[in-house]
Amino acid sequence: MNKKLLTNLFVVVSIFWLLLTSAQSDLQFASPEEVGFSSEQLGKIESYFQGRVDRGEIAGIVTLVARDGKIAHLSAVGYQDAERRIPMEIDSMFRIYSMTKPIASTALMMLYQDGLFQLNDPLSKFIPEFADLRVLRTPNGPLDETVAMEREPTVQDILRHTAGFSHGLGRSDYDELFVGTGIFRPETSLAEMMTALSTVPLMNQPGSRYRYSIGPDVALRLVEVISGMAADDYLEQQVFEPLGMDDTGYVVSSDNAHRLSPIHWIKDGELVPINAEHGSPPGGVLVEDWSVNNYTLDHDYKGGSIGLVATAEDYWRFAQAMLNGGELNGERIIGRKTVEYMAQNHLTPEQHEYFSPALGFGLGFATIENPAGAGYTTSKGNFYWAGAAATNFWIDPTENIVVVSMTQHMGVRGTGALRGELHSLVYGALND
Repeated sequence: MNKKLLTNLFVVVSIFWLLLTSAQSDLQFASPEEVGFSSEQLGKIESYFQGRVDRGEIAGIVTLVARDGKIAHLSAVGYQDAERRIPMEIDSMFRIYSMTKPIASTALMMLYQDGLFQLNDPLSKFIPEFADLRVLRTPNGPLDETVAMEREPTVQDILRHTAGFSHGLGRSDYDELFVGTGIFRPETSLAEMMTALSTVPLMNQPGSRYRYSIGPDVALRLVEVISGMAADDYLEQQVFEPLGMDDTGYVVSSDNAHRLSPIHWIKDGELVPINAEHGSPPGGVLVEDWSVNNYTLDHDYKGGSIGLVATAEDYWRFAQAMLNGGELNGERIIGRKTVEYMAQNHLTPEQHEYFSPALGFGLGFATIENPAGAGYTTSKGNFYWAGAAATNFWIDPTENIVVVSMTQHMGVRGTGALRGELHSLVYGALND
């Protein structure tokens, strides 16, 4: 059987499966042609990533492509667990790491549109420990050489990563000080995290530059303070439940533990899980076994920067709601104009010097400002983010497209290219 015939057979089977599934859930599926894609071209997503699996480059991946609110492609290839040869399934669960950030930012902006704070409010209005933060005299300079803040960081600063906080993900002296406070320990609550964070100097003056940070953890602590609810309860009641995100949360139950993919890394040329037996690749706190493998326990850390587990379908529900202007299936979580405001670039020209010239950053999302400079086919106005274990999503208001890809790899060469590869495959399939 030739390659083209195999591809066409896969497309027919996939369309049949998608249409059958649509009758069994509240999801809407469509054949690719119904929403302006080529079936043959969109079918190449599965064959392309199967090739990467066959070459041992990735363990497995789930991809979802939707247009006009209808899912035109949903596939799982390879392995959920490469070592144990457990197949990847479309309902496999993934640590989404920094894809937690857009959700936390949205939760805070839901309170913003209720008039409960302003974006230029200083953080100390809600978190008093931040009133007297110190700032390193020079970024990456001696840790004991600090100066006073020229101004306090604001709510807007934490959402666009201009407050001066770090993320502590490297192995510098500053990162060791940062992580050494216990900020990311499972037993550290968001309230305790803020206290610990107040003891570490800012890396630069608030508002002076973009610096990727744990700002969304601060955002989620603000959600707790302003709403009076625990972060996980607020997200469950105000975001996950209304949107039908039944598999999203901070804890994977014993009934679902078998669906959680391990995080893979390359050891002696083979894909193996990060765990006590196989160790982990070089890196910071995110690759340590205690950090990677605590998701089946109900721990105190319910983060805004990292921490959530989700399926591809669940994350699509969130992203589709944002593309729809804040609602899905008649359930509205946030207003249309608020979403539009979040999806705009909020960096000043001075702050933008420290970020990619083709991109901007809004309130919880990166934005495409110059498609020609992005390095892959895309649309101006796309907003998106990714996770440390190579998960990705993007929202394209111009083409009315949402794409989600889920996989679990750290320190695996070539996984950084997944976004660009998927952009090429998706946009190459557009017919109208």
